[in-house]
Order: sequence, then structure tokens, then C-alpha cells
Amino acid sequence: MNLAKIFKRAATEECIIFIDEFDSLGKVRDYNQDHGEMKRVVNTILQLFDYLPQESIIISATNQINIVDPALLRRFDVRIHLDIPNKSQIKELINKTLKSGLFTYDEKKLPFIIGKCLGLSYYAIQKALITTIKRSILDNIELNSNKIKINTTLWIELIDKEKQNFSLKK
Repeated sequence: MNLAKIFKRAATEECIIFIDEFDSLGKVRDYNQDHGEMKRVVNTILQLFDYLPQESIIISATNQINIVDPALLRRFDVRIHLDIPNKSQIKELINKTLKSGLFTYDEKKLPFIIGKCLGLSYYAIQKALITTIKRSILDNIELNSNKIKINTTLWIELIDKEKQNFSLKK
């Protein structure tokens, strides 16, 4: 198990371990679809946590804390909940992402786009926008313009795709 190797090395020196999508490793042990393997994984992680030196730090991230085993959650001293952004935070994220001024878009569609983004994480919103920027650059590569026009139709499609992906994870 690669996780055991990481923790073995962490036991020999001060370190910070970051585990993303922690729910995929630490599912509740009585989870309906569990066939024993998840119980072994969670028990192993519990043991690895217990033998980690006090100087080391474990940080984990999940969008589904409700399926993480309570025994694992008790091993963490601090929990930080990050809320989904509201309309003004979404607008600020878009503005910061586009702050270079190299891109233009149909600003009349911005309120609609912001509304479509409601319920998505900062990451999902920015991912959709950056993917739109990349595709818009490729579509406009031959134009000799100082500014690239962002394809808002594509942007909306990618936001919808992110929403579909988000609802599948729940």
C-alpha cells in the first residue's frame, strides 16, 4: 500500500501530508456497499494516524464528509468548512480570473452566468472559465487582436457540465 510508505517516511521526519478526496479512502466502515476491503483500508489508516509523530500534520479534503468514518474524523483536531460561493463571490472570482484584461466577453450574459454558477465550488467555476478561455484562444488563434473574445455559449455549457458532475458526486 503506497499510503503505508508515505506514513512510514512521515514517521521519520516532520512533514505535512495532504490527502484529497479523503472520502474515497475513509468511508464509513458499515457503508452498505462495503465488501470488507474498505474496512481494512480504514483500519490501516487509523493505525497509521496513531503512529504518526506529534510534529507531523495531516490535512485532508472532502466534499462528502458525511460518508467519512467517524473514527477517522476524531483524529483531526480542526475542521474547516468552506462554503459554496454566493453571487458576489462568484463575480469576484470571475473578475480576478480575467483581471489581465486580455479577454472580453458578452457582459450582458454575466448575471445569467453567475446564476448558473450558484451551487458550484470555486474550483468548478474557475475550471469551467479557464477551459473556456483555453478553447476560445484556440478558436481565435489566427485573429490579430489584442483581446480574445470568450465564447460565452461554451462557458455556459461547461458550467452545466460541472453541475452535472457535481450532482453525480452527491
